[in-house]
Amino acid sequence: MQPDSTVEHLDVVIVGAGLSGIDAAYRLQTDCPGKRYAILEARDAVGGTWDLFRYPGIRSDSDMYTLGFPFHPWSGDRAIAEGGAIRDYIAETARAFGIDRHIRFAARVTRASWSSDDARWTVEVDCDGGTRRITCAFLYMGSGYY
Repeated sequence: MQPDSTVEHLDVVIVGAGLSGIDAAYRLQTDCPGKRYAILEARDAVGGTWDLFRYPGIRSDSDMYTLGFPFHPWSGDRAIAEGGAIRDYIAETARAFGIDRHIRFAARVTRASWSSDDARWTVEVDCDGGTRRITCAFLYMGSGYY
């Protein structure tokens, strides 16, 4: 995503490329296939908390049959999965459903403001050393716990 003075217009902006953001993108492209969307991810990789935290022994407290995507069931060997396996599962799911093409990495949302008059959000994004503005009708915050 290149910073410039133009404003980009999308139907939906999803913040975060972790479990929640990837799930939201799948639902959006399945249930509303004509909608234009982007996932803005501040980091350089898919996976959210499972990419951020990589200390020895990190794992989910929930079984992956519950935590995983119902549209792409967990097929790993362990129900209580290690962080790296969860990260890989999220990335593989994004690739399998073409969601990865909508992800903009190193795109940190710094501000979002709602205009009742325009019925649109204006989202300010730091990217590539500059700031870019995107407007959207719907803003989904899948930014996670951390």
